[in-house]
Amino acid sequence: MPVIKVIRNGQITLPKEFRDALGIDEGQILEAELEESRIILKPVAFVERGPALSSKGKKKVAEALEAYKKGEVKAFDNVNDLIKDLNS
Repeated sequence: MPVIKVIRNGQITLPKEFRDALGIDEGQILEAELEESRIILKPVAFVERGPALSSKGKKKVAEALEAYKKGEVKAFDNVNDLIKDLNS
């Protein structure tokens, strides 16, 4: 079991074998959790935000919310039909 030394400002260096096993690269964000006498570090994956909705997209969302509030729902047999409807 590797031994890790705590240096200035509480910094540590994760052994290369740990970084490789978990796919941790320089700059990676880790989540830290304290569990009894253990520190658990977990890699965090962030999802890049997509572009904001277009005015057409905002209109579609507003229409869908209004229909939902009125109890109007649509059913689709498959995802392709749903996508076609969304793009219409």
